[in-house]
Amino acid sequence: QINSNASLTVSLAQTPYCKKHRYDPQNPLCAHIIFCGSIVKVNDSEAGLAKKALFSRHPEMESWPKDHNWFFAKFNITNIWVLDYFGGLKIVTPEEYYSVKP
Repeated sequence: QINSNASLTVSLAQTPYCKKHRYDPQNPLCAHIIFCGSIVKVNDSEAGLAKKALFSRHPEMESWPKDHNWFFAKFNITNIWVLDYFGGLKIVTPEEYYSVKP
């Protein structure tokens, strides 16, 4: 409630990729991405989709105690940094990130 800023780092070190290529997890070739932004409580129109998405992946959470005052939130991404090679970070805008087709 006081500070909703957050960041999330995801690394290829979490997969077999870096070990397979004998990359130290701190080597930039063992790429990682850093998402920065804020945690925002979802509004009523988003709550149904949020519940469906969460409970479809983690069905046991639906029965977690209600008196813990859980709420649904989303990560409002404002900055994305990619470290995947030597020479520094690459900056990716949220618009670029969300426009990529898988």
